[in-house]
Amino acid sequence: MPVLGTTIFQYLKEPHPWIDLTRYTWWQVTLFFAGSMLWLACYIATLRDIRKKKTVDIPASAVILNFGWEIAACIFFVPDMGKLLVAAYWAWMLCDLFIFYSLFKYGYKQMRIDYFRRNAHYFILSGIIISFLSQAAFMVQYDLPMAPISGYIINLIMSIAFLYLLFVPGFTGYSRVAKWSKFLGTGIISIMFFTKYPSNYFLTIMYIAVACFDVLYIILMEKKLKGTLSLSVTE
Repeated sequence: MPVLGTTIFQYLKEPHPWIDLTRYTWWQVTLFFAGSMLWLACYIATLRDIRKKKTVDIPASAVILNFGWEIAACIFFVPDMGKLLVAAYWAWMLCDLFIFYSLFKYGYKQMRIDYFRRNAHYFILSGIIISFLSQAAFMVQYDLPMAPISGYIINLIMSIAFLYLLFVPGFTGYSRVAKWSKFLGTGIISIMFFTKYPSNYFLTIMYIAVACFDVLYIILMEKKLKGTLSLSVTE
C-alpha cells in the first residue's frame, strides 16, 4: 500500500494490486471509476470540438489548473486505489496534454481583452508552471489520499468559469455532452468521497457548491443554445 505522498518513482519499486481495497470498499471503487468514465466522456467531447470547431470547450483557467493537478498527482501524489487507477491517471494526463496544447492555438478565443488575446501563450505557460508547483506542494503538505481537497477547489473554479464562457461574444464551445458528463461524473465521485470522509465539512460544502454551479450552467447553456439568454452588459 503506497503511503501518503508517494512519488511514481517510489511506487514503481514495489508490487501493487490492480485494485487496492486496503482503504476503500468495492462500492467506493465502483463509484470512483464510474465517475471517472463520465469525466472521460467530457474529455472526448472536448477533443472532438477541438478538431471540429477549433475551440476549447473547457475554460482556459480550468484547463491550466487541471493539467497542473494531473501532472502533480501522477508524479508526486500517486493514488492509493491500485495500479489500474495509476495507469488511468497517466492516460488522462496524456489526454489532457492535447487539450492543454490546444490552448496555445485556440485559447485566445475565450478572452475578450486584446492584451490577453495577444499574449495568451505567455499567460498559459506561466500559469501551468505556477499551477504545477503550487498544487504539488499543497498535495504533499495538506491534501488527503486521492487529493480531493485540491481537486474540488479546481472543480469549483471550473464550474464558475464555465459561466463566463456563456457571455463571450462569438464563442461556440458549448457541449451538452461535456457539461452533463462533467456534472454527473463529479456528482458520483462526490458521493464516493462523502462516504469516505463524511466528517470533512469543507469537502461537503465543495460538493454542494460545485453541483449548484453545474446546474446553473446547464440551465443557462440551454437558454444560450436556444437564443434566449441575454448578452447585454451594464456599463
